[in-house]
Amino acid sequence: MIPKELRGILVSTPDTLSGAVRFVGTRVPVQCLLDTLTANFPVSDFLEGFPDVTPDQANAVVKWEQNRAREAFGIELAS
Repeated sequence: MIPKELRGILVSTPDTLSGAVRFVGTRVPVQCLLDTLTANFPVSDFLEGFPDVTPDQANAVVKWEQNRAREAFGIELAS
């Protein structure tokens, strides 16, 4: 399920990429961004490799992830 904050940024349909969550307007799974960040590479490296994803799309996912951590630790959410 795609969080409401990321609807319009991410999409999942059973007929594309076997239902993997991907960036709207692309065939790029969000997992590629998460793997890039987990490997300690910057978002800019991801965007260079996947030019169909916009910086706004990638940054929205990063911000959402940061806010999940902030909520877990009781820290003020990023705007």
